[in-house]
Amino acid sequence: MYIWSNSEGAISLLYSRLLFIFFIVVLFALFITILMQNKKQLVTGLYVITIAIISLFISGLILFLEGIIVDDLNLSGDTISTYMFLIIVALCLINSVTYSFKNRKLW
Repeated sequence: MYIWSNSEGAISLLYSRLLFIFFIVVLFALFITILMQNKKQLVTGLYVITIAIISLFISGLILFLEGIIVDDLNLSGDTISTYMFLIIVALCLINSVTYSFKNRKLW
């Protein structure tokens, strides 16, 4: 939990790990949904790409802001948040590749 403020305004980044965990759970649920769909189209390609882009953007922004706060307070960085971000990147890639392989048309 980090709280940082200056005279220009306040930036508060509370419970950033919970947001990383939320994105990991959402991406894992999407992965399970992609694997479980048969002929009924539960997930579209646009849905997979949109969730991947949004989760990558928001988690990358959180990691970047967390790094700025840690640097301003002269603290050491959080390696667990970095690993969680790498897990999110991996899940986004796995979801995209799994969806594209699962929905290939066989001649």
